[in-house]
Amino acid sequence: MNTRDLAYFRALVEHKNYTLVAQQFEVSQPAVTQAVHRLEKEFQAKLVAQDRSHQRTEITRAGQLLYKNAQLIQQNIDLAHREIDSTKKPKIRFGLPPIIGTMYFTNIAGELLNKGFLPQLAITETGSGELLTLLEHGDIDIALLGSYKPLAVPGITAIHLGSRPFCVIVSPQHRLADRSSIDFKELANDKFIGLTGKFVHPGAFRAYCEYAGINPPIIYSTPDISWEKGLVHANLGVGLLVRDIVNSDDGVVRLAINDPLPTSFNVSVAMRTGYVPTETEQQLIEELVKMDITAQ
Repeated sequence: MNTRDLAYFRALVEHKNYTLVAQQFEVSQPAVTQAVHRLEKEFQAKLVAQDRSHQRTEITRAGQLLYKNAQLIQQNIDLAHREIDSTKKPKIRFGLPPIIGTMYFTNIAGELLNKGFLPQLAITETGSGELLTLLEHGDIDIALLGSYKPLAVPGITAIHLGSRPFCVIVSPQHRLADRSSIDFKELANDKFIGLTGKFVHPGAFRAYCEYAGINPPIIYSTPDISWEKGLVHANLGVGLLVRDIVNSDDGVVRLAINDPLPTSFNVSVAMRTGYVPTETEQQLIEELVKMDITAQ
């Protein structure tokens, strides 16, 4: 099967016009017609029908099914191109969330440096949610990812390294500042400062709210953890963070969450299912699984 034929066919489904497709690809209209005929011969099914009385191009059910699968085929071809292109580069395309990088990755950074891995890393640093998307699209090949449940995503192979609890942070002036722990329902009337969707925290926040049966407002979402702490310190709202990222000098009070919800900050090494790591990448993965996910 010619992938060019599939590209013509996809465009025909979208435009319903042979002339527009020919102009888009800068080919003759008969070339588009011949591509459709080759596909119909390949699948032994009518893909396109001409309603000459109304001068319309109609796509049959078989054609609609091929269009759907052609999109997946093109996505896989694009992914293969990115993966093969990456083999031409000496760097390992690696995703590292800021929390995991600060709290846990530094524990093995010295060993990675001694073994020569660290200089080989082309690191993309952003939240786990955004890194997962980059991993799925083939823009990075290996990542350390956080998730509020053990990572189980179709097309992604994950090695679970451990998990850490979330906590609520409040200002020293907050009414609950003298407490060491709370039930999440006690925050029903509070306003929250949140992190943006590139982090896993919004998912954990929703899970705690659903369990507690409350719906407190998020008045502001930020992509910066330090900024969230600063806004909470100013008593503009309360926040939800991984416990290990909150320090005594942050100017906020850390409260444990009593709710028996199986939600925590899970850390995993992840790559695309079916991705074949190089020898160096496999050695890196073996080092990553040694990372200690414990209280800092």
